[in-house]
Amino acid sequence: MKQAEMTEPNLPEKEEFKARLEKARQRQEENSWDGSLRAERAGAAGRAWRLSVEIIAAFLVCGWLGWLLDNWLDTRPVFLLVFVVLGMIVGVYNVFKVAKAMNPDDFKD
Repeated sequence: MKQAEMTEPNLPEKEEFKARLEKARQRQEENSWDGSLRAERAGAAGRAWRLSVEIIAAFLVCGWLGWLLDNWLDTRPVFLLVFVVLGMIVGVYNVFKVAKAMNPDDFKD
């Protein structure tokens, strides 16, 4: 019987652990990159980095897709130009969405 007592944690310790675990989970959710983007509200450098990555990534991915299509269909530079313009549009749209999520007060009607 003494051995069973040693292997099972006390009920208060178990409840305290659950409470600490839940608090850590909430803190992790608050600092995550989802929906609210609270992690980026901490500094201007984080905001600038996120916005620049959004626009550059869209531009590069769309340009790369256009280049691949041009090579595959042998239609240089038609698709490259079309997809580069599309990448710019998508990049600006993504930056607008992220900026709106970062500063919702600035975009109220």
